[in-house]
Amino acid sequence: MERKQLKQFIRLAALLLLAAFLAGCTATPDTTTNTQNGTGEQPPFKILGGTATPTTGPEESQSPAGTGPLINLPTGTDTIPQSTTPGAWGSVLVPSGQPGFNTPTPTPTVWGGVVVSMAPTTAIPAPTPVVLKLGATGPEVKAMQQRLKDLKYDVGSVDGDFGKSTEAALKAFQARNSLRVDGIAGSETLRKLNSSSALPPRPTPTPTPRATATPVIRKDVYLKLGSTGSDVRKMQERLIALGYLSGTANGQFDSITEAAVIAFQNRNTSYSDGIAGQLTLEKLYSSSARGTSTSVGIIGTSIKRGDSNSDMVRRIQRRLKELRYYTGSIDGDFGASTEAAVKAFQSANRLVPDGKVGPDTYEVLFSNNAKGPGATATPPPGQPGGQPTRIPHYTNVTPNPDGDYVTLREGDSGTLVRTLQQALKDQGFYKGDVDGKFGFGTTEAVKAFQRSRGLTPDGIAGQGTQRYLYQGNFPAGS
Repeated sequence: MERKQLKQFIRLAALLLLAAFLAGCTATPDTTTNTQNGTGEQPPFKILGGTATPTTGPEESQSPAGTGPLINLPTGTDTIPQSTTPGAWGSVLVPSGQPGFNTPTPTPTVWGGVVVSMAPTTAIPAPTPVVLKLGATGPEVKAMQQRLKDLKYDVGSVDGDFGKSTEAALKAFQARNSLRVDGIAGSETLRKLNSSSALPPRPTPTPTPRATATPVIRKDVYLKLGSTGSDVRKMQERLIALGYLSGTANGQFDSITEAAVIAFQNRNTSYSDGIAGQLTLEKLYSSSARGTSTSVGIIGTSIKRGDSNSDMVRRIQRRLKELRYYTGSIDGDFGASTEAAVKAFQSANRLVPDGKVGPDTYEVLFSNNAKGPGATATPPPGQPGGQPTRIPHYTNVTPNPDGDYVTLREGDSGTLVRTLQQALKDQGFYKGDVDGKFGFGTTEAVKAFQRSRGLTPDGIAGQGTQRYLYQGNFPAGS
């Protein structure tokens, strides 16, 4: 009896244990809802084996059997948590603005150890490379011209206009710096140009005047104003080689050639009469002939816009400034402002206003008959070019008791000034009245005389100027 009761107790205990085990295996349904916006709606997607599937209603709030857990995104995030268990699920990139997704425009967010940015990837366009070539204008061209000029390349005027002279200078730079010589400033050329390793032009050695084959010089032949022929042409070529003339020899002994002969005589002989006789020509063709860096005239050609770093251009600019046509700097570059000044001078002096300084323009420009701006057809006496005399009062100057020349300048008056004016008038340099007053007209006449003799045209009649004027450059007692 006791054994039978024991078996029944054991059977009952086993049933209770089985019931308890079965009760513990019952799963509670997952009723998690999305409370991030307070509506209780489900999130817009769920994760099924790592794949996001859009949802359409609350009936899918519970994961079906055999699928992974439902993932709810926090507000404002664009990524889902990254599981620490490999293979559970991956990061999901939620597209912004797509139908079925209520996601604001994102910013880079860190969530679950993964950074995902929803900002669209836009390629930043590369800047268009600068290419400068013939015909270009603007500040970039001007900056390039200034750099070339700083490196001593003959670029002409720094005016922002890419012309022929700028192209030639750029080609010279490219050749010197082992670049492609095409006259176009591309990125490679500009990079080299603005670098510290940019090379300047090779220095040009100054040629030493050499003796030329001396032509047959006849003792009874004198080359002077009005002479023509092959002898004059050979003489001009030698004067050009020594720097006293510019241009091309034309075989015509004009006033410009005469001025060059006088300038040569001033540096190489004890006289300066402007006549090339035997002694002058022998010295001219010798190896000991002294040259000059300042040309006194131009023959057979024209100085025009684009010429640069030229002593002749500086001389022209200086003269135009004296006549009040030019206000720029004396830089030797024939640019737009110099050209405008030349045209204005030509118009006022009844010359063809082409802006080029040829032989005719040059001769009038450096004559004592050159007219200033606003000049009348017939200037008043003593006022070349119609320029008014601006001397408020004059100072009387008396002779030197020792007999030496007294330096005379604008503002002086007296018998010494009257003598000076008469001498200048006799030689064709002064057109005004011999009134003994050293005014603007007398100053211009003195400058014209000084230029004709190769002297510095300062308008001051010093001892040297008066010696040339009164004695023909022959020292007293010689």
